[in-house]
Amino acid sequence: MISIVLPSFNRARILPKAVESILRQTYQDFELIIVDDGSSDNTREVVKSFNDDRIVYVHQENAGACVARNNGIDHARGEYIAFQDSDDIWHEDKLEKQLKILQDKNADIVFCRMNRMSDGKKIGLVSDCYKEGFLSKDVMPMSIGTQTLVGKSFVFKQEKFDPEMPRFQEFELLVRAQKNYSIYCMEEPLVDYHLQSDSISVKPASIEKAWKLMLKKHSDFFKVYNTSRERVARDIQLNAKSVSAFSQRMRLALFSLAISKSPKTIARFVKWFMV
Repeated sequence: MISIVLPSFNRARILPKAVESILRQTYQDFELIIVDDGSSDNTREVVKSFNDDRIVYVHQENAGACVARNNGIDHARGEYIAFQDSDDIWHEDKLEKQLKILQDKNADIVFCRMNRMSDGKKIGLVSDCYKEGFLSKDVMPMSIGTQTLVGKSFVFKQEKFDPEMPRFQEFELLVRAQKNYSIYCMEEPLVDYHLQSDSISVKPASIEKAWKLMLKKHSDFFKVYNTSRERVARDIQLNAKSVSAFSQRMRLALFSLAISKSPKTIARFVKWFMV
């Protein structure tokens, strides 16, 4: 059985589509654990309306998505655990295809690509920098969506989400998991990713804090991922571009230079912030 963990906070309006995409799966041996993170809307009623005995409703005081996911992991009874978000849609064969890879390749964690969606149209791919197959231990597991992850239960029960991380929670978890477990990439996109206005992904102010905490928690980060400095610096600069306050944007840009002093990073700095 696969235990699917779905945290939700005040998403009653859009939650049904995510749930329906799970109930339509071609692989049907699952439990769906919906963790209501202290919602003030009618989330409870929406969940109960499905009237499916595979759905487990868990309510907690508002504590954030990481705590909610960890709560769901604690309730999970399956041999495998998967994650879904309240605003995204799974393709009908997602679980079936990922479970086959887990079993055939004896992988510990499998992720897939995602279609980036806007107004019902595909505008790009997420995780398209990875090729089909196992990630080598020196490949940084960044830009992998939580809602694409399926893995052996004991992995996620041991390596849980860190609530201290203001963003990159799945990234930080995968950095820990990668040390001892195998991660397999499926090139096929099996999730439609819909970015909502209240998603943390569009709030870049926390990126500096997240990266500083990441590097503090993993002091060997740039030794393990010895080609990643330029990619990290580029990610920080890309996020800096979307910050409206000039002083904050400059601080992030300077932080990116502190991470990587390569000519490429400096050139981008000049182009984006000095021209």
